[in-house]
Amino acid sequence: MLEVFATSRAVRSFYETFNDATALLPKAITIAELEQKAVLVPRLCLVDEDMRVLLMQEASRFTQFELLHIEREFFTFLKNSTYLFRFFEELSHEKVALESLMQADTYEHYAEHLEVLKTLLKHYKAQLSKHSFYDRITLPECYELNSDYICSLGAVRIHLEGFLSRFEMELLRSIAELIPLHVNVTINAYNQKMARLFRDFGMELEHNNRYEIDLSSKKILHVKPQDPTQNEKAVFGFSSRLAQISYVQSTIAQFVEEGLNPEEIVVVLPDERFSEVMRPFDTWHNLNFAMGISLKQSQFYQKLSALEKAMRNDEIEDHLRLNRLKIESETLLTCKELWHQKISSESAMHFFESLLAQEEKEQKNPLFQEAFFAFTHFLKHAPALRFEQVTKLLLNRLGVLAQDDVRGGKVTVLGVLETRGVAYKGVIVVDFNDEFVPKRSQKDLFLSSAVRAHAGLPTKRDRENLQRYYYHQLFSRAQKVAIAYVKNETSMPSRFLDELGFDTTMMADEKVLQPLLFERHAPKALYEQPFIDAPHDLKAFPLSATKLKTVLTCKRQFYFRYLAHLKEAKMPSSVIDEQTIGIALHKVLEDAICDEALCDEKSLYNAIETRLKEQNKHEVWGYFVDLWLEKLRPFMRHEVARFEEGFSVFKKEFSHRISYEGFTLEGQMDRIDQKGDELLVIDYKSGKVPTTSERTLESTVDFQLVFYALIAGDLGKVAGVYYYDLKEGVLVEDGFLEEKKALLHVKLLELAKPINGYELCDEIKHCRLCPYVQLCGREEQI
Repeated sequence: MLEVFATSRAVRSFYETFNDATALLPKAITIAELEQKAVLVPRLCLVDEDMRVLLMQEASRFTQFELLHIEREFFTFLKNSTYLFRFFEELSHEKVALESLMQADTYEHYAEHLEVLKTLLKHYKAQLSKHSFYDRITLPECYELNSDYICSLGAVRIHLEGFLSRFEMELLRSIAELIPLHVNVTINAYNQKMARLFRDFGMELEHNNRYEIDLSSKKILHVKPQDPTQNEKAVFGFSSRLAQISYVQSTIAQFVEEGLNPEEIVVVLPDERFSEVMRPFDTWHNLNFAMGISLKQSQFYQKLSALEKAMRNDEIEDHLRLNRLKIESETLLTCKELWHQKISSESAMHFFESLLAQEEKEQKNPLFQEAFFAFTHFLKHAPALRFEQVTKLLLNRLGVLAQDDVRGGKVTVLGVLETRGVAYKGVIVVDFNDEFVPKRSQKDLFLSSAVRAHAGLPTKRDRENLQRYYYHQLFSRAQKVAIAYVKNETSMPSRFLDELGFDTTMMADEKVLQPLLFERHAPKALYEQPFIDAPHDLKAFPLSATKLKTVLTCKRQFYFRYLAHLKEAKMPSSVIDEQTIGIALHKVLEDAICDEALCDEKSLYNAIETRLKEQNKHEVWGYFVDLWLEKLRPFMRHEVARFEEGFSVFKKEFSHRISYEGFTLEGQMDRIDQKGDELLVIDYKSGKVPTTSERTLESTVDFQLVFYALIAGDLGKVAGVYYYDLKEGVLVEDGFLEEKKALLHVKLLELAKPINGYELCDEIKHCRLCPYVQLCGREEQI
């Protein structure tokens, strides 16, 4: 009798139960292999995955399609087509016609949307037929039973996990008419959909029993109660995903010490992408990642992806990535020349093969060779595409491929679907959080649960129950179960844990586990000496308000910035932030503000608009131009009104130095206005305007306006010093200017002698935004 299992891993597990290596073993395959061999589709070829996307896009060329609000632009459609395919596939495999959904009217445009989908499906099927293709959507309509193959099997026993679609059930019933077909199935509270299917055959199946059913004679052959294993359970919360990895390592060691073989332990990942995070920490090679190592980790994929991002975004980080990957300038130039051109399959593959040839090991990888062969075949039959489209399609194709993990780890790492039909004595699950368990389905985009229930389609509840079933089966067969989840401001444990009877109140002691991930070293500070011998006389050098603020806030920061000349480590970026906007506005106002522009609001608006657009720092700069032109309207009105009152621009971006109490004060003022013989000093503020109160006056370290008042006094009588709030269009005067002058006198007296030592500041709050915090060893204190 042919044994049929849910996964290839279950097949291997089945063979491992036979201890006698010389015995004649029964044949075993997966249910996917059985379905593939049991059906024939005469005169049609299975459509390539990329080709079906192009055919679906072609099928969407009708006016009403826009009612679905799915963009037809190539890259957007490529991303969103998944929803369409899964929706149509589900209807096809559940034997539900779109017309039957018309009876349920759940929202205003429901019937209209279904008509569009009906038209789209009709056009898509026509496209498939035109090119002699079939796919998973049309398979249930065009297949024939492979009777010769089925009869050659003699008899079949299927070990079911989860539930079957109506098409799969139809296929099994057809097979059962030709040969004896037995089904092994476990019924519990979570797979009642399966129980309902067998009820249609006239068989009532009870909970918590495992049945062997003869589908040919519609008789129950065996019933065995499923008694869950009495197992040890441990559930712990963690503050971050990364911290869970140390728990996995610790738990594996514990399970082995308690007598389990490593091969009997499984680590389950609800989100399989987490394997890429776990792999670098597997320094002992204990783990075997069943999902393999994604080709996204290959040098070829990294390089091609870097080129694609650089062509699409052209950001600073994109070019830094190109440099890091050592992509040759000739390759980049060729890519630029081809990028927007429609290209032949030969030219496209020549570029890809040249890039792959730079990685000798990967060039010989059969996975790449097979992918390139299939992609070449696709391109030869596809319509003419631009090189940018071809590149994206190849990246998508390679992104779903993975090569086997051959490092020899004995503890298996799996996604939950791969655990079907396999019993492990030790089970470790990470990421048991609401965002991952249950896994969100992409099939519910067009239909609500009410419509699904009406049409007999699997509902959200059915799919959640299916996942409950997988986890329940996994846990019930295990001797030891360990579960980890993340609990912080953004993540919470899955409600499944409560339903499965697990306690979710314990948080792990992460400090004890941390050494398993990182080597612990005594914290060291680069400048750990309490006294830095570097005498500095502030009187010997120009003193700005910023420099004074730094020395009054933290002498150690002053030493790093002005004496050791340590620059902040900033990642180059073209992202627009407040500092970028502030610098641009200062430059624009310096150029735009003049007597001619201040004649009327329209002239000033035009002058500012022109100069803002000339900045052109980013592809979204136009948005910020429009935003700030609107924000600056009160400022413009105020400026014109002041000009009419007799004010005029005297100086812009004026730099000057003066001698003051033995110090040389320096500063650069954004603007100085004049009215009669009086001067007004102005400092533009596009962000928050600094404020001082009586309570904070004594502790203030900001003397910027005081500096400006003293320095501008060298030019004439200063009637006022102001911050100009650009958002509100108002001048904000410092109400404590005279008090700050007196306080400045006291501070300068304190700094008259050379400073030395450069002790750490007393208040930790100053360290939060300090770029040198790690040099002082205070990063863990903030």
